[in-house]
Amino acid sequence: MQERILIVEDEEDLVRGLALNLEAEGYRVEYALDGLQGLRMALASPPDLLVLDLMLPEMDATRFCAPSPAS
Repeated sequence: MQERILIVEDEEDLVRGLALNLEAEGYRVEYALDGLQGLRMALASPPDLLVLDLMLPEMDATRFCAPSPAS
């Protein structure tokens, strides 16, 4: 089974370069261009690895990684 990597990055050129190289190594790559979309994707189907930009639109990486109030 292919490992799945989720890239959460708002610079599309960087996403394309990362995805191209990771896919060449056999990984299945998905991406989100803002933090909120990335969080929704990660919660719906947790990736094997998450590549997360620090400063993102909608939700930065600090909020992305913060525990929910219910936990």
